[in-house]
Amino acid sequence: MRMSDMSRVRAMAIVAAWLAAAACGSAPQGTPGASTSPRAVVIFTTWVPDTKVTGGPEPGYEPALSGLTSHDIKSAAAAIDATGSAWLIYVTFTPQGRSLFAKLTSDNVAACPGDANTVPAAQCPQRHLAIWVGLTQADIDRWADPAFAAQVTQPFDLACISRRTPTATCHKLISNPITLEPISGGEMQIGGVFTQQSATALASAMTHS
Repeated sequence: MRMSDMSRVRAMAIVAAWLAAAACGSAPQGTPGASTSPRAVVIFTTWVPDTKVTGGPEPGYEPALSGLTSHDIKSAAAAIDATGSAWLIYVTFTPQGRSLFAKLTSDNVAACPGDANTVPAAQCPQRHLAIWVGLTQADIDRWADPAFAAQVTQPFDLACISRRTPTATCHKLISNPITLEPISGGEMQIGGVFTQQSATALASAMTHS
């Protein structure tokens, strides 16, 4: 999983090993039924140390709201990639979103400098910028519960989230990519286990939340 400028940003969805690139597979749970009226906010988070956290994609760390959300996205559209084999979501940020995204990716790289492709020390959790659907501070406050963290960090279930069921613990993780370099262009693409329908549904949620 890596994040770089437009043509190379491939924010791959997290699967069992968490640090492996996502394999091709079925659409995220519940997504087909969510395309009618999804109203879920996409959230970008950093990772901060928390010794109480023992599970999730980054043990010893919990997500922290970055202030960057789908409200800072100007446009989002689903499209097939250059190979014709995978669906992506192309995102363009608003001017405010562009500035914040540039700062976040710059801070990511500064947290543990070096070539993240080859230097283990440059692959720290703070180098990651996670992307979620509907993650809240209330979710983060429960992060020390490993069972809860494991549930929330499953590949997103847009139908569950859009229903806003108070008692449901929905799957909310889109991706947890590592930032290769600061991104100042205000554009990115998100890739993962998308079908055309699920990519279109998520793109719609990003711009109509």
